[in-house]
Amino acid sequence: MTASLTPLASAFVASIRRPTASLPEPEQLEALLHSTVEHARTRWPGIALESVHFVQYLAERLPAEAPIAEALDAASSIEELFLAFACLRHDRIALHAFEDRFLREVGAFISGVDRSPTFVAEVRQQLREKLFTGSEPKIAEFAGRGALGGWVRVAALRIALNLKRSEARADAGAQDSVEATLGAELGPELDHLRSRYREAFAAAVSDALGQLSDRDRTLLRLYHLDSLSLDAIAALYRVHLSTISRWLSRAREQVEETTTRQLCEQLGVGESSVHSIADLVVSQVSLSLTRLLGKGR
Repeated sequence: MTASLTPLASAFVASIRRPTASLPEPEQLEALLHSTVEHARTRWPGIALESVHFVQYLAERLPAEAPIAEALDAASSIEELFLAFACLRHDRIALHAFEDRFLREVGAFISGVDRSPTFVAEVRQQLREKLFTGSEPKIAEFAGRGALGGWVRVAALRIALNLKRSEARADAGAQDSVEATLGAELGPELDHLRSRYREAFAAAVSDALGQLSDRDRTLLRLYHLDSLSLDAIAALYRVHLSTISRWLSRAREQVEETTTRQLCEQLGVGESSVHSIADLVVSQVSLSLTRLLGKGR
């Protein structure tokens, strides 16, 4: 069947980031995509989007591990991706719907930081600008892996916490280099590690952070960089305090283990040195996380 008879399927296949052998037949995929788009239109009536453009956007964001039919059947995720894409295209109705459904809740999202009307208004405005303006609007980063409301909540909270920091501290943090991770303040007992392994250590921690899941990196940022309490993070994710504690512990352990392994491999140290390096790594990871997590914010 030609592309002219299956325009949605053809656009989807051209944009998808997975082996095409696992895809349904073009006719079946066309019907599935058509149904998906129409369902999303029903959820957000009045939004004007070209179906072909949306399925291209959708194809780039569907989880590679999930079967296509199953991924397209996740109604709430598809609906929210449809709204996000429409906002990215500056559709007036979509922007109004986003404002009414999510931005109006900013005060509740950041109530633990500052609930004053002026502060809430400033956070809401900055959130609008980050999400919908500039050469790289942040709304484009929403991939539908979680609820859009939770994603917006985290974004609002981070803006609020940033506003509460002093400008001087924010500027200093933004200018810190990765190499400063092992600064002079770490003490004379680390002179050997600092002088010989400074660059390798910084690179290993940075790489270890890159191997974490999006959720784990966000958790570490909220705790180490934004200084959010475990109770506040638990409320944010709507899980028990012990769950957050467990997630954070596992994330830190992963960073520590990955950093130690990479250092030992890169530096070619013998087995007798592994435990000494591991002890030094564990003792310095907390000092490193704040600086490394703050880069590229």
